Amino acid sequence: MADELEPTRWHFDYSRHPLATPGLLKIHAYMHVTCRVSKDYLLVNKGFRAMNPKDKKVFRWEVAPSCTQISIRLSYRSCSGWYQSLKCGVQLPFESLLERDLMVLQDIDPEVGAFALKPETLIWSDGGRELRYTPDFQVITRNGRVVYREAMSQRKLDADPSLKGRRSRITEACALRGASFEIWTETEIRKQPRLANCARIRAAVAFLTPTNLPIVRSGLAAGRPVSLGALQAALGQNPELVGALLGLVAVGELTLDLNAAIGADTELRPGGCI
Repeated sequence: MADELEPTRWHFDYSRHPLATPGLLKIHAYMHVTCRVSKDYLLVNKGFRAMNPKDKKVFRWEVAPSCTQISIRLSYRSCSGWYQSLKCGVQLPFESLLERDLMVLQDIDPEVGAFALKPETLIWSDGGRELRYTPDFQVITRNGRVVYREAMSQRKLDADPSLKGRRSRITEACALRGASFEIWTETEIRKQPRLANCARIRAAVAFLTPTNLPIVRSGLAAGRPVSLGALQAALGQNPELVGALLGLVAVGELTLDLNAAIGADTELRPGGCI
């Protein structure tokens, strides 16, 4: 492998990612990566067994023990994996971190009643050729509106805004189904503090335990909004109880303003039921 560089030890700084949590940072604080570098693709193998190189342009990464394998394409900053969806009730595969972040938003957004991944393939004819397109998501809003939604990097959209000349036909195909078509880039998906709030709320589901639930529900005034600070004063400063309150937001029992930073002044309002 004449054009291969010597193995280099890399350290990833996850602290700046919008979904970084103390637990995630604690896990990755000890992750060091040994790799051989090329200009195109990086294949990441997280486990005890090193990958066997397939050709000159495939590098071997050796990292801390894990059971997942991730493919990263540097040009699009993508990373594949699985996300446990609340609204879908199953693990969903994602092909990029941008797609995963959009799943988090849709899981927590109270306006989203349900969503499906890769719901169907749109097929149409153009000049005797059969063309196909599979949108990332079908979203059904709380008021019944149907939206087909695509997660795409802004750079990729800027380079090809017509989607290889198919965008107008995709929009028409969605309209025939009584739906609209949207492309969401990092501008919409990673808008803060909305994404950070949704990530925090999604993680807080872990605090919905049989011990915590009766305590936090006892502090809620039936049918009336209440501030997070007032609930903390009434329930005590146990951080798990704050987590449980945010967990109730995740499952729709409470709502809050996702576009404002979560703090003592955050108003919690009654939502639906678990």
